[in-house]
Amino acid sequence: MFVVLAAGLFICALAVPRVIAYGFAAGDGGRAAAVLADGGPLSPAALADARARYARALAVHPSDAALALALARLERRAAAADPDALDAARAHLRQAAAHAPNDAFIWSLLAQTAFERGAPVEEVAGYLRLSRLTGRFEASSMLLRVRTALPLWERLPEDQREGATRDMARLGADPKLRRGLFGPYVSLGYAERALFLDHAFADAGARSRFRSQILKYTRERRG
Repeated sequence: MFVVLAAGLFICALAVPRVIAYGFAAGDGGRAAAVLADGGPLSPAALADARARYARALAVHPSDAALALALARLERRAAAADPDALDAARAHLRQAAAHAPNDAFIWSLLAQTAFERGAPVEEVAGYLRLSRLTGRFEASSMLLRVRTALPLWERLPEDQREGATRDMARLGADPKLRRGLFGPYVSLGYAERALFLDHAFADAGARSRFRSQILKYTRERRG
């Protein structure tokens, strides 16, 4: 009986920091993180509040990878007005990776963040490699890897170009995944679009159909 009681108290003690941390992150901060994950609009005030809430939550429970990832994504959004926020995003992503090393999305976002910070290609390639090792077929990670690899194409190691080529072919071949390419494709530069079209589609007909879908997508967005 005493052993069971002690075990119960021990489990409760372990849960307390998590409960407190998620209490700090709840409310407007939690809603802001959900909106951010969906790519929706976020006011400066809501973003500042969410960053403060998640920073406080992570201070209470620093081993929680989900909290660290959420705060990193908020910092990345804040970087549009505060470039120093990218440094904070990198630190929080590394913290998340330390506690969830098998999460491919974290490594993918670390690669993109490192690229945006102007990190050496070797650092970016290392994160891309870890992303592929932990989540080769994860759609969100494939997309992030491709978006990060294309601007660095000529400077990436050969194995990373080969990996990105396989990612693009998988994304282009799957109709469901292909719909998620429209927005990222439009955001690419001309040379990067050409590279993507060459590697994502097996023939000219498939490339032509994708271009038609892109035109429809851009008309709908303007409308």
